[in-house]
Amino acid sequence: MKVLTVVVNNPIFIELQFLTLKKFLLTPFEFIVFNDAKDYPDYTNRNDITMKKQIENICYKLNIKCINIDNHYQINIHSSSYRHSQSMNEMLKFQFNNPDLYLILDSDMFLIDYLDINKYINFNAAIVLQQRLNKTINYIWPGLCFFNMNIIL
Repeated sequence: MKVLTVVVNNPIFIELQFLTLKKFLLTPFEFIVFNDAKDYPDYTNRNDITMKKQIENICYKLNIKCINIDNHYQINIHSSSYRHSQSMNEMLKFQFNNPDLYLILDSDMFLIDYLDINKYINFNAAIVLQQRLNKTINYIWPGLCFFNMNIIL
């Protein structure tokens, strides 16, 4: 089982999330951080060009796998929704290439009670559906998702 998160600008949340996962997740897991911080001045990192390196350092300190997202193509894109969707696409590519059970959490979400993923392994997915623009756009809310890529693929 793998737990994935995308981190943009709050490296302190990585350790908090990791500690709550270790405490409350009843399934052995590998925690993987997708690092979407920019190494150039950008509003998403409050113009802190060290943010990407800070995330790498905390992952290294905690022995967490860190996958840097190549985001130089995003320099002129000022839509946070579009940028977030690009990060989610990178995570999806990873899931396709590495079939397993996946729990996806927003970087600022933390377990507060015990969770046994084994209760859900017979399902393809557990998701929360969202709608926008007068219910014309339907999508999966990426804050908390479970995917069994072994079944989906």
